[in-house]
Amino acid sequence: MSRNSLALGAIALSALAGSAQAVVFFDGVFNNADWTLTTVTNANGAGSATAGFQVPVGGNPLQYRRIRNSLNASGPLAAVIGLHMRGTYSYNPGGGAISVINYSEDSINFVNQPGNGQGSGLVIFQSGTYYIQRTPILTMPYATFNTWQPNAAPGLTSSDFWELTNTGTLLSGNNPDFSASGGVMQFGFWRGNSGNSSYQTDCGIDNWRVEIIPVPGPTGSAILALSGLIACRRRRSA
Repeated sequence: MSRNSLALGAIALSALAGSAQAVVFFDGVFNNADWTLTTVTNANGAGSATAGFQVPVGGNPLQYRRIRNSLNASGPLAAVIGLHMRGTYSYNPGGGAISVINYSEDSINFVNQPGNGQGSGLVIFQSGTYYIQRTPILTMPYATFNTWQPNAAPGLTSSDFWELTNTGTLLSGNNPDFSASGGVMQFGFWRGNSGNSSYQTDCGIDNWRVEIIPVPGPTGSAILALSGLIACRRRRSA
């Protein structure tokens, strides 16, 4: 086998091995102009409100986004969810199907009360539909989140996100498309509260981070096959 063939084989192996590069989105400043907020309630939570705004000091370490939810319950299982979107961050699975997403934030709960913080997690907006992280739901009970603490959900797959309709219904069987045929995604986070009675919550978020891990290229069987081809050619040329 020629030196040129060996060199070409090495280049091919190197290209295959490096074909999947993680994409990271991060915000630790939370400029108000960078974020939008959409409030979703179910029927028994009609009239509930959400708010989100930057606070310049007191985060981990400096700026952070403060989230205040007010649940107005007119019946059992009332719910309010705020969808906080970082609209300038987007990813096109057509350029690399998604294997998993690693999500993390720093969370804090400012009030010790029965509401006990807010539910939280990643939001994906794709093809006109919101999908919110449901497995796991990140929480922040006051006892352990009265100071800034890491709150993470690694290894998220498509089925971990459920469609949230504009009437507050969650559809567990409707999930975002992580494949190469999926539409462009935008990202954010959700903060929600639910219950049978009215209450308010006051929490914060800092160091919001989304890491997208694309499906690896043909690094497994294809590399083995290419290695075998190189070995075969080497034996023939011996």
